[in-house]
Formats: sequence, C-alpha cells, structure tokens
Amino acid sequence: MKVGDIVRQCDKIMKMSKGGKPWEPTRMVGIVVAIHEHGLPEENETELLKTKVQNIIDLVGRPVDVLWSNGKLSKNFAENSLEVVET
Repeated sequence: MKVGDIVRQCDKIMKMSKGGKPWEPTRMVGIVVAIHEHGLPEENETELLKTKVQNIIDLVGRPVDVLWSNGKLSKNFAENSLEVVET
C-alpha cells in the first residue's frame, strides 16, 4: 500500500456483527493520504512485551490516514483492514 492508492474497508482483521446479523464493511472508497510507521519499542520493555507488541503490529499493519469519498478523514486506520482497489 502506498500514498495515493484507492482503498475500501474489508474484513481481513475482524468479522463484525450487529444485533446478531453479520455486518458488512462499507463499500465507500477513499484515498490513502499518509502512512505512518510504528515507533520502536522502549529499551526497558521485556522481550515478552516486545513480542506481543510486534504480533499486534503484524496483525493490524501500519497506521494509515484515509480521505473517504464522503469527505471524512480517518486517521490511524489499520492498514490491514483496507484493501487496495486501484493503485
């Protein structure tokens, strides 16, 4: 994924439901306007904590800012919860 890609929300990370019925992610498209990198772990963190944090980072991906077609800007959206529609 890179800045300028057209994306939409998907359910790769989590399947959601509302009132017991499956929830479909919106089919609205947006443009990636910024991609942020995660900070490095602090030196005083234990190896176990570093491993757990890295596992979460691997699951959700980098924080991404998306400008949606309705004009709303979503900051720090999970990269892996988006799919690239067009590059």
